[in-house]
Amino acid sequence: MMNDLFAYLFELNVAFVILWTAYKLFFERDKNFVIRRIYLLGVVVLPFLLLLIPEGTRMSVHQMAPITISLEEVTIFGTGTAMEQSGNFSFRELISIIYMLILFVGLFKLIAQFATIFRAILGSERIDASGTTLLSNRALHASSFFGYIFIDPAALGEKSFQHILAHENIHKREWHSIDRILVELFVLINWFNPLAWMFRKSVIENLEYLADSAVLRRGTDPMKYQLSILNQYIGSASITNQFSSQIKNRINMLNRDYKLGSSWKLALILPLVFIAFLFVSCTDKNEQAGMVPDNQEEVAAEEPATSQPTPASLDGEVFYVVEKMPTFQGEDAGTTFRKYIAQNVRYPDEAKANGITGKIFIKFIVTSEGEVVVPDQAMLAEIEGKPLDEVVVVAYRTMNKDEALPDEKYIKMLQDEVIRVVESTPDWEPGMQRGIPVNVAFTFPVNFALQ
Repeated sequence: MMNDLFAYLFELNVAFVILWTAYKLFFERDKNFVIRRIYLLGVVVLPFLLLLIPEGTRMSVHQMAPITISLEEVTIFGTGTAMEQSGNFSFRELISIIYMLILFVGLFKLIAQFATIFRAILGSERIDASGTTLLSNRALHASSFFGYIFIDPAALGEKSFQHILAHENIHKREWHSIDRILVELFVLINWFNPLAWMFRKSVIENLEYLADSAVLRRGTDPMKYQLSILNQYIGSASITNQFSSQIKNRINMLNRDYKLGSSWKLALILPLVFIAFLFVSCTDKNEQAGMVPDNQEEVAAEEPATSQPTPASLDGEVFYVVEKMPTFQGEDAGTTFRKYIAQNVRYPDEAKANGITGKIFIKFIVTSEGEVVVPDQAMLAEIEGKPLDEVVVVAYRTMNKDEALPDEKYIKMLQDEVIRVVESTPDWEPGMQRGIPVNVAFTFPVNFALQ
């Protein structure tokens, strides 16, 4: 579950950052606020759509140099006891819990804002002004939410009232509340990304610029309109369209001599989406999600097993992170599989008698049928897209880097024992990608230690 979450958020934010960077470069100084609005809505929607692209259209993992997910290690003691190590797992779990906690806090605040608005809709007095029905509400000041416009009754007699009404009618007629809700949900999911908050500010400001420019196009005197903006009471921020927010930026925009941009800029969306698609397809998600095992290069440099069992044939691509990761005995593999290994691996008597300790790393695949397969070197080389002599299916590393390697026969004893137990593992529930069972690769470390 955590691996899925990290991979999803990473892909989403890669696509978002590419599209947001293009906005800063090409659209931010453009006074065609309608085009800006369309593009900003695209920035909200397109990253999610990229994640729905069928997996078959993405770059094959055979063309990449992936690193398998490393399950947390198990330590087998010479006394016959076993201990499961869960340091990294606990850290990822902690990060996941923190993410979800803040997400739920933000969701609660958003729901509270909706509740405030709905209570105001039901409880506010209706006022007819210039043929428009307004809701009298001091707390929400001058703001709109879909088909409703709120107004402070004290503003009805002010000279700037018609400017306020015209501005809020633009928000109402053009359904700007949709933009606000979408961007709030987007920030809610990506709260950890500072660029998401900058993006939110840009969306809100652009809606205000759009409404301001529409009012001025009706022949409103620019100076009088700017005075109206300055005279407004600054209300608290909410998902309604606060008329008084970003006052300084709005007045600055009204006075800047930017050129009206052209709609051709929207054509940039296609190449940008293509670039984002390439990044999402080709980037090693496991490494970015913090799932690379420690000392991976060192492990690969150690002595491999002298012989490897030949697995059954493997059909289809091998994945490293999928929407639904494989489960073992109905639960998360990070827990149940480690327990299974701890209960079934036996410290080889001869290795124990000779004081042999060390860590074994084994790579295995849970097939689309749920079978556990330990690949041979040829299969692993094909999967990882590397030369045969650069891949190691099962490797040994000493506990202490300064410790000399033991005799190869003892290393092989430890390796063979781990291979035996992993291959005897009962079938798993296979991983799923786009609703289809797929092959998923793992790396698993086992410590052999003497007490």
